[in-house]
Amino acid sequence: MLITAEFLNGMLDRNSGHICNIASSGGLVSNPKMSVYAASKWAVIGWSDSLRLEMKQLKRNVNVTTIMPYYINTGMFDGVKSRIPILEPEAAALTIVRAIETNKKMLTIPRYQYRITRLGQAILSIDMFDWFAGSVLGIHKTMAHFTGRNK
Repeated sequence: MLITAEFLNGMLDRNSGHICNIASSGGLVSNPKMSVYAASKWAVIGWSDSLRLEMKQLKRNVNVTTIMPYYINTGMFDGVKSRIPILEPEAAALTIVRAIETNKKMLTIPRYQYRITRLGQAILSIDMFDWFAGSVLGIHKTMAHFTGRNK
């Protein structure tokens, strides 16, 4: 937010620019042992999309893209075990660049994750969605063996 604030006025003056905020799919689905992380990512998603709408209301050509990747194999989440494939950094970076180039508003990596998550949250009760995310997708156990990056 502070970095965006440093550049936003110049973008508004030029009526041109692109802001890309990297959040996480952890901002879409609650996950045990990630409460603080998830809270920060939910905040990034809300702030980023609100900023996108502000630019739209102002009729400014400043685009905003919000990226919500799954776990990326950078070491930050070493020890995580997942049924959903963990992303490779190079492929994730290329996907992010393409999202900016094509002016995507919001993007989950993998792409299907947003639709599955939002649809499930919309049509299932909380208990049923918890079961789906935890038992079917296995998300609630991904952090069971988390070690994090070795220093």
